[in-house]
Amino acid sequence: MTAVPAIHMPKTPFEKWRTTITAIFFPVWVFGLVSTRSEGFETVAYKIVEYAGFAVVCVAVIGRIWCSLYISGRKDRELCVVGPYSLSRNPLYFFSFLGVLGICFAAQNLTLAVISGAIFASFYHFIIRSEEKRLYEMFGTNFDRYVRTVPRFFPRLAVPTLDARIEVNVRAFSRSLTEVFWFLMTFVVIEIIEDFRRTGFLNYWVLSY
Repeated sequence: MTAVPAIHMPKTPFEKWRTTITAIFFPVWVFGLVSTRSEGFETVAYKIVEYAGFAVVCVAVIGRIWCSLYISGRKDRELCVVGPYSLSRNPLYFFSFLGVLGICFAAQNLTLAVISGAIFASFYHFIIRSEEKRLYEMFGTNFDRYVRTVPRFFPRLAVPTLDARIEVNVRAFSRSLTEVFWFLMTFVVIEIIEDFRRTGFLNYWVLSY
């Protein structure tokens, strides 16, 4: 069995506020990304960090597309336990976490990576706990069985369970691709920021260790 029908339950207030809180925090995060950089960012070591960051962003993009193929149109209607959801109960959040860290690494800003990772982990800890409470009410013993076999966040090292065929909600999947697009845009934005810094067009604070 790959999916279990749900009993509809309304979202908790914390879940409803998730998008608003993220929208408020995002400009602050972008400001930190643009206005600060780490000391010695032009060294070979930091160049390696930059390239590794771009690689992590690519993994995040591929991972989010993979998740969207399975969850698009099924969220809050069925309990998806296959594909990436057979490795982690929250793979979309996990790949978003990788994406945020990858962008910080690509920008060679290790301080922002640490701060962003800590804030993301703290904020989504409460989001996930809130969602789990609702999922318990929706899916009962099926979700309890799922919790006992699949980790909450970091994927387990195993071969994913796959369906021979999956149905995709094209409209929901298209929205997911739009979200992924912004991760890819960071490749261009970060290079523009670096060019502005080199020409002196953009002022910034240097973070020393």
